Amino acid sequence: MWHTILVISASLGIFLLEFPRLRRAKKKKEMWYFTILLFIMTFIAVLESRGVKLPNPLDYIQSFYRTIHSWFGL
Repeated sequence: MWHTILVISASLGIFLLEFPRLRRAKKKKEMWYFTILLFIMTFIAVLESRGVKLPNPLDYIQSFYRTIHSWFGL
């Protein structure tokens, strides 16, 4: 529970530091990217702190290339 609160607090702190700067500079596209990516990474960090087993993206890449590798018979 404390890990989750700590992750959310850190993300909120980062948001409160960076978002006003982006707004003052009138960088709307960057504000959207920053907000969406921060939300996604916060969600993943909360899941990790709770001990949820997340899939490794490299496993999917390896299985893709393993299939291609077998097609060529190498």
